[in-house]
Amino acid sequence: MPEKIVLVTAGGAISSFHAAMKEMHEVLNERVFGRFELLGAWGGLKGLTNGEFERIYHEDLEEDRGGSLIGADRKIADTLNIIDTIKNNNIYAIVMMGGNNHLGEAAKLFKDAKLNIVGYPKTMDFDLSSFITLGYESAVTVGAKAARHHHNTAMTARRVFYEGLFGRDTDWVPCAVSLYGGADRCIPCEQGYEWDFVWEKINQSLNENEKKYGVAFAVVPFSEGAKIKGVNEPPKEHRSYDEHGEPKLQPEWVGLELVRLTKGEKCASAFECYTYSMRDSPPTETDKKLSRMAGRECIEMILEGDFGKAAIFKPHEDFYEADRAPLEAVAVQRKLKQTGFFDYDELTPTGTFQETYGNLFRGSLGKPPEKDELVYRNMLRKHKL
Repeated sequence: MPEKIVLVTAGGAISSFHAAMKEMHEVLNERVFGRFELLGAWGGLKGLTNGEFERIYHEDLEEDRGGSLIGADRKIADTLNIIDTIKNNNIYAIVMMGGNNHLGEAAKLFKDAKLNIVGYPKTMDFDLSSFITLGYESAVTVGAKAARHHHNTAMTARRVFYEGLFGRDTDWVPCAVSLYGGADRCIPCEQGYEWDFVWEKINQSLNENEKKYGVAFAVVPFSEGAKIKGVNEPPKEHRSYDEHGEPKLQPEWVGLELVRLTKGEKCASAFECYTYSMRDSPPTETDKKLSRMAGRECIEMILEGDFGKAAIFKPHEDFYEADRAPLEAVAVQRKLKQTGFFDYDELTPTGTFQETYGNLFRGSLGKPPEKDELVYRNMLRKHKL
């Protein structure tokens, strides 16, 4: 009877899960055909805890489709029940496909119960201790293309267009979206601000664009975790928390508050939030390639018996290569602040981000656009006059 390798998709879903699963299937068939079967914990950690599994068939995996065909949750690992489940179901190894919380859970399971477990570095937030995390490039591509398009409304209606983005604790997504979306300013979450300071910077961009193009407009992405004095909290009855104690953030609420505050400045504005669309959109070719690399590395670790580690990425020539590091080290959250990639005084990304991560977006977004590329052509003629 084949031994079982169980995949757990934990936390928020990403676009490129299925590419990794497909690669895992193919590596097992190449290397040890018939020795293992690939199962999914049905619904995430809950499925692993309760012994609920779904066979993952190669032909069911749609690598251009986001989400997870086995489901995901944000549960905390129940070590004793998981140990019983493993013994009762002939499970050889577990692949935890999660972010910092769930790779932290995997590290705990390895340390406390010596389980055969490895990690796949999944998070759109880009805040694991790996040079690249899966799902990020696809998410940024969705947000950056939207920011480019929202210049149309901003210019046509002469207003500020706010774009809500994922980013609970870190600013990696807003930074990249701002740079590759040609945004004017960005409201981050790693540093708090007074509204007057934020408005001063936005108003400066409005004036600069009016002077250069004849129209006062601005495109301003914001983090869902932005901390702005003057933005009211949502009512208590609308707040909720997961088992990790993390609040369910509401970027739509922040967007409404930004519109309210902007109206107080006698300026028109609008907003749209891009959160689940970053998870649900098809993965980019680059994200799929990276996801396959991580999936292969996870299976290689299992076949080598190198447990307690997670796949990571590091730069290699003009792209990246997969490597591995201890789960507990990879689970450490990586902040954007102090990297020099974002100017927290001017609310703008810096060129050093592109210098460091330009290869990641080369296929999907190319180079960051100049503002002249995003405005209407007649506005360029007006500028020349």
